[in-house]
Amino acid sequence: MKKNNMGYSKKIALTSVFGALALAVSLATSGIPYPIAPFLKIDFSEIIDLLAFFIGGEFVGILTVTLHFLGLMINAEFIIGPPLKYIAVLSMFLGLYISKLLFGDYWSWTRKATVVATLISSLVRSVVMILVNLVVILYVAPEFYGFFEYQLGALGFLEVNFFTVILYMSLIIGSYNMIQTIFAMAVGEGVFNAVKRYFYRR
Repeated sequence: MKKNNMGYSKKIALTSVFGALALAVSLATSGIPYPIAPFLKIDFSEIIDLLAFFIGGEFVGILTVTLHFLGLMINAEFIIGPPLKYIAVLSMFLGLYISKLLFGDYWSWTRKATVVATLISSLVRSVVMILVNLVVILYVAPEFYGFFEYQLGALGFLEVNFFTVILYMSLIIGSYNMIQTIFAMAVGEGVFNAVKRYFYRR
């Protein structure tokens, strides 16, 4: 059963609601700092982005996260944060879309399909964000390279050079994005299942 085959006006309405809600959650909560790199936060607003994607489909999901991104840019203290978050969520959506090609419409996913989709989307997101952050620390915000270099040196069990710093950065960025995806999917899928049960009873 496909419940996201809705008219254009309904998709715009859903986008407006989800986009405003996602931005409100972002501005109202600071997230949970990732202990290894406190500037990374476990973001609750991504749950809303995922619900928009699952309930409204790809069109609503992408427009929602775009509105979310634009709102964050207006309120951003650190200009690089919102674009990185935008790319991260879009890459997670890409993983979910790949999963849709494998398992069919989101509304018909089994628990096994959801688990595999979570793994695929977390891997796609992690790889994309490692590459994006590599560009950022080399060409846009080299101070982050200094952060990872200092932290790696403080560990004391690895030689600190360009290769080990990049490897260490990749492990941190990759693990954070996997955890963020798994967290958002676990909560978002739980809410989505409740929505599905409501529609199937109708």
